[in-house]
Amino acid sequence: MARSGGSGAGCVRVEGATKRFRQGTTVEALRDATIEFAPGGFTAVMGASGSGKSTLLHAVAGLTRLDEGKAIVDGIDLSALSDRALTVFRRRRIGLVFQAFNLIPSLTAEQNATLPVVVDGRDEDEARERVARMFERLGIAHRRDHRPDALSGGEQQRVAIARALVADPAVVLADEPTGSLDSVTGQAICRILKELCAESGRTIVVVTHEPAVAVWADRVVVLRDGRVLAEFPAAPFADAHALAAHYQDVVATGPALAGGAAS
Repeated sequence: MARSGGSGAGCVRVEGATKRFRQGTTVEALRDATIEFAPGGFTAVMGASGSGKSTLLHAVAGLTRLDEGKAIVDGIDLSALSDRALTVFRRRRIGLVFQAFNLIPSLTAEQNATLPVVVDGRDEDEARERVARMFERLGIAHRRDHRPDALSGGEQQRVAIARALVADPAVVLADEPTGSLDSVTGQAICRILKELCAESGRTIVVVTHEPAVAVWADRVVVLRDGRVLAEFPAAPFADAHALAAHYQDVVATGPALAGGAAS
């Protein structure tokens, strides 16, 4: 695979990204968006419904092909890959976590978590050992033989996180990972993602509309109408309420307040 600019383990760069969907009329979900996610950083992408945040994440995951521009992940320009090569790259270098968990109902928690490595033809015993360690870390070791319908929402999301990490990806992408969970469980998932970022140096990008999720990140990127409106550090904000107030100000007034601190 040919490497492109913005290389570096876990580096993600989107350059001039434009994506159009045709549904009677043409809708530009992304409009010439350029953004970089530094290796080892934890970034929250916020925006109203229709702002393009999920499309951005899907482009970085290689689930959506851009009409214009590039998505460069771990030094690889995804637009240069064939569909098969893209599938293999995604399986090995990108971990995906979704709101709906996407677990296979007929498989146990352990089988769901090891599936990406098994499908990739790698050592199954080694995968089980790795998943066992992750399940212990995530507090679900005692649930490894249970199927998804016997697990709570929080337990299912922990299984999904283990599945995303089993191949040791450089980048973890999460689309509304707490959207199906109650607030307490959602905060526990955020804490896990924050700790994983700090401990392993993985690049984590979370799409969310919830300030209570974004406040866990290092940086917040705001999208509006398919464009990058602003970005600001999350650290200056004492809690989700302070971050939410600043986010609303940024959306209302534009990028002038992007670097502001909590008042």
